[in-house]
Amino acid sequence: MRSIGTLIGAAFLLAVVIFIVLWFADGYFGASIVPADAKPNAWAAPDSWHEWRDIVIVFMGLFWVLAGILACAVMVALLFLVLMVRRVLRENVAPAVDSLKESLDNVKGTTEFAGETVASPIIRAYSVVKGVRTGLGAIGGIGDRVRRNRKKK
Repeated sequence: MRSIGTLIGAAFLLAVVIFIVLWFADGYFGASIVPADAKPNAWAAPDSWHEWRDIVIVFMGLFWVLAGILACAVMVALLFLVLMVRRVLRENVAPAVDSLKESLDNVKGTTEFAGETVASPIIRAYSVVKGVRTGLGAIGGIGDRVRRNRKKK
């Protein structure tokens, strides 16, 4: 983007220098860069619709050139914006996503560890108690008595 601005500035500076040199050459050395009969003596309003039409066409052409220049500037600005967004995504978002993935892996490991060390022994102990209770209930009918006592309460 910096090189485009430098190029535009250099073109503008070159045009200004050329106009100054031509103005100096026309005035000081008497060179006839613009012929004398190309300059009207006095400006007069257009006499017919054809002359007005020609003036309007010239101004419309100037406005279209200006619109083209502005469209090019907008396109360059959009290109710059897209490149900047890509750079921000590459430099900031990608590391954040990697960090988030690492955090999720840590959480997954922690839950697996907690499940193996805390939940598994509790589940095993409960299954042993349930198995012993079921076995005693089958042998002595204690299970039926416990169920009846719970229903009464």
